[in-house]
Amino acid sequence: MARTPMKLDLKKNQMHKDVGKAPGAKVTEADIAKEKSKGGVFAKRAQFAENAKKWKHPGKTKR
Repeated sequence: MARTPMKLDLKKNQMHKDVGKAPGAKVTEADIAKEKSKGGVFAKRAQFAENAKKWKHPGKTKR
């Protein structure tokens, strides 16, 4: 029996809305720490944001 793939249900700009920033604005480490301390779904979003900062984003690499 094959496993069904996990569906990642993300709401675009939700972390920005939680923090109170405009979409496209930088989310700082302090914002991430504040959201992590709330726990629950807020901490999961903050962890995702922290991990996403480490990814190679197209058009934002240093040459």
